[in-house]
This record gives sequence, C-alpha cells and structure tokens, in this order.
Amino acid sequence: MRKALRSCLLVTGAVTAAWTLWPGTVYSHNPTTTTVLFNREIASLLQRKCLQCHADGKLAMPLVTYADARPWAEAIKEESLARRMPPWPAERGYGAFSNDSGLTPREFEFLISWVDGGVPQGPGEPPVFLDHSEHWMLGTPDVVLTPASGVTVETGSAPAFERHIIDTGLTRETWVRGFDFKPGNARVTRAAFLSLASTDRYLGGWTPASSSTELPQGVAFRLPARARIAVDVLYSGTTETVTDIPRLGLYVASSAPAGAVSTSVLRPAMVVGPGTGARVTAELRMSSGGALVSMRPEMQQGGRSLELKLVRPDGSREVLLWVKHFRQDWQTPYVFRHPVALPAGSLLQATAYFDSSPGTSAIAPFTIALNHYPTTSGR
Repeated sequence: MRKALRSCLLVTGAVTAAWTLWPGTVYSHNPTTTTVLFNREIASLLQRKCLQCHADGKLAMPLVTYADARPWAEAIKEESLARRMPPWPAERGYGAFSNDSGLTPREFEFLISWVDGGVPQGPGEPPVFLDHSEHWMLGTPDVVLTPASGVTVETGSAPAFERHIIDTGLTRETWVRGFDFKPGNARVTRAAFLSLASTDRYLGGWTPASSSTELPQGVAFRLPARARIAVDVLYSGTTETVTDIPRLGLYVASSAPAGAVSTSVLRPAMVVGPGTGARVTAELRMSSGGALVSMRPEMQQGGRSLELKLVRPDGSREVLLWVKHFRQDWQTPYVFRHPVALPAGSLLQATAYFDSSPGTSAIAPFTIALNHYPTTSGR
C-alpha cells in the first residue's frame, strides 16, 4: 500500500482514489530531532516549488497545509531523493535558467531534515498561499487569444501532446516582447509549447511553475500579418473527461526592436541500423555573433539523455544543458537567466543517447529549437 501511494506523486489520475484510502487520523509520534518546521521553512518551500501542481484543482494531491502534507512526508522524501520531484530534468551546474523549478541544495537539505527529524509542524501559522495561476504575471496583455475549439482529454489517458491552432487576427506585422499562457483546466495540463504554425519558428513554452516569458529589453519576436500560432499542449487524463480551452496573452512592443529573435534548429541526420545504447550527435555553426535566450529540446521515444555544448572560436567550451534522464511525461522549455553570448564562428554540439537505435526515419531522433538574436559586437 505504501509503495503504491508513493507512486501516486507521478500518476496524477490515481491521486484522488489513493488519497481517500489513506488513514489520515493516525500518525506515528516520531521524536523531533530537527529545527526545520513546516509552518516556517517547509510551507514556504512548498509554495515556491510544489503548489503550482499540488493544490486543489491542480495536477496532483494538495500539499498546502500541514494536514495535507503530513501523510505524504515519506513519499515526498523518496521522490526528492530520486530527483523526480519537482520535475526539473536539467542537471544542476550546467546552464543557469530563469525557469528552474528544481530544489536548490539548501531547499533539499531542509526537506530531508524535516522528514527525518519527525515532521514537526511548529507554532503559529504558515504563510498564506497566494495562487497566481489565474493572474497575468506581466500585467494585462495587449492581446488575449483563444482557439476556436477545445481539446477533449479522456479519463485516465496517458500523457500525450495535442495541438491547438490559434488565429491571431493580426492585420499587420507585430512585434511581441513576451507572452503568458493560461490552461483552461489545470488538472490535465502539464506543459505547452508555442510556435508559428507550419514553420520551425519556436516562440517559447509554459509549465505550471513558469507561466510567462519576457524577452530582454530591446528584443522581440516578429509575428507576420495573419499569423497563426500552434500550441502543443502536454495533457494527462484525470478521473473524468474534460475539455480544455486555453488562453494566450501577448505583450506587444511599441516599435520594431534592435534585436529580432530567430530560431535555429539543431538536428542530426537520420540514424540507420538496430542496436542498443545508440549515440547520436549533431552540430550547428553560428556564422554571425548573437545571444541565445531560450531553447526547447525534443527526443523520440527511447531517448535517454541529451547534452548541449558551446565551443567558442577561442577553443573554450561550456556545457549549456545536460539532461541526464529525459522524461517524455514531464517536458519543459529552458529560458536562460542571462542571454548566452554566441561569438561569430561558435559551434553548438549536441550528443544524445537512446535506449535503442531510433532507426531510419524522416523525423530526426532529436531536435533542439534555439532562440537567439543578433548582437552588434559579433562577440
């Protein structure tokens, strides 16, 4: 029973049934051996890193109050030790991202100390949880868009992508400096990725932990007149069939920017032949100088790990991203905390490993959409 309940942190469709079976009024009285308290450190930690999914009406069981979280303490510890929760795939120390939802070393130590130390509640009241999921985080958008129809998510369906096509209705070229995305039903929505329909132009992504993206000052996306935006949403079924109609808020720049964001796609050639542990590589030479602001990696089924490395013209190297365990069920965009300089002549190298060879396919085994803008210095 305990093992099954622990696995519910990853299987959102079974959460409600599991919760009702837990004997919530009987706790073991472990001796308190820690100064870390729920009402002080842990409640704040959960609000920063967990409650975007673990609250009423969200993807998984609530962890808002001490009564909510206490029965799940050992499961929380287990998922944290395994680095499965919060679901941030990138390894720490390789790239710095503004939307990093993983636990910091200090947060991790607090959480384990609290569980091992007897899960004390502490005196007083925890800070009030403010749910910002319905707020437009960059202010009121200049344009709010919705698809013409929704997507039906069947009861208990496995995580899978569905595409919405949104007609912007724009009659002239428009420069977009940021966006915010709001799912219609937070209980079934894990991630969303935006692109210009019928092109490789990647715009950005959304997760429950990071709903909005704002580009650096003087930088913007160009949307042509009559543009249509493709929104690929990662849904997972819950205990009932629902229809989701999301909203997309756009923030428009007042004039054409100095830096226009473009997308380059890093992809390998087709892979041929059977085998296990297949290694696939790709590289992209940047002919002109620029700055990298965000990216989205995708891998075919069987993709295990992915590394992106920057090799500068002076020979210096930097790993920009290392996903040690790629998970199809928890995907995320990567937004750099500070734009990464790409001197003219820089080489971007990607290496991916698969549990088995992807085989011959017209679809690349993996791709990385890279959003960058030109810099005048070229360095």
